[in-house]
Amino acid sequence: MKEKVIAVSVANLWTNPSSSRQVDIPIVTNPADPSRWLSELSHTDRLELHENNLLQSQVLFGTTVWEVDRRDDWVKVVIPSQPTPKEAEGYPGWIPARQLAAPLPKSGHMIEVRAKQATLLVEDTGEVVQLSFLTKLPFVEDSRTAFTVLTPHGRGRISKSEGSLRNERVEDGEALITYAEQFIGLDYLWGGMSSWGYDCSGFAYNMHLAGGYVIPRDASAQALGGKAIALPQAKPGDLLFFAYENGKGRVHHVGFYYGNGKILHAPKTGKQIETLNLAGTVYEKELCAVRRYWS
Repeated sequence: MKEKVIAVSVANLWTNPSSSRQVDIPIVTNPADPSRWLSELSHTDRLELHENNLLQSQVLFGTTVWEVDRRDDWVKVVIPSQPTPKEAEGYPGWIPARQLAAPLPKSGHMIEVRAKQATLLVEDTGEVVQLSFLTKLPFVEDSRTAFTVLTPHGRGRISKSEGSLRNERVEDGEALITYAEQFIGLDYLWGGMSSWGYDCSGFAYNMHLAGGYVIPRDASAQALGGKAIALPQAKPGDLLFFAYENGKGRVHHVGFYYGNGKILHAPKTGKQIETLNLAGTVYEKELCAVRRYWS
């Protein structure tokens, strides 16, 4: 396997090289334009990402992936930072070769984007790259107002108001809720793993990552990890899982327990991240497990 890094703001991890459509051109180019891509997708276009099994996940700028196969201008990769039972080495899927670059030098210190989005200025070219929440890049040095980092395009600068040296692991589920609350109102995106849009398990994965925890990528695998919690003992920041057949079938959804009988979650295509009272909803009937990853 060959090590690579993502060279665009966010790359879609496609099911196969034929999955992308004409409407997806803004997200398969380099540079990619996730804002334009999402603005041009119709509701039907968004639904097809799931219903036609087009999109598996996403991966952020500067993230390490491993090349395992190549077909013309497409590369099959696995993402080691996204655990999954699908592949021991990481989440699998296809990315255009033009969105990949040579690996970055290893560093003991990483700058992580802590704003919802940040702006990277590439020093040599003046190129501007928009970055998602939780993008991580190797630290070089800092000035009074900015961090200098290594990127697939050379050295770049990120404002200190938008990034920080990697934070320590949080020990309180309320902190995960605080990270999550800033995204209330953000449109749901199937396969979404960036602050341009999350799906339900991507939302759970990334808010845990913000707190220093790496959990499985998908809800079905998330439901098997962590610590089992009885519903009456659930605390804000715990994960609630929902299954078909009134909670007895396959797990299909996950959200955060918000406290006072509420859930904070990314519901489905056409909806936005929201808080919701569970009582009287289909989710109340489908609730099948509570798991805690924070401690």
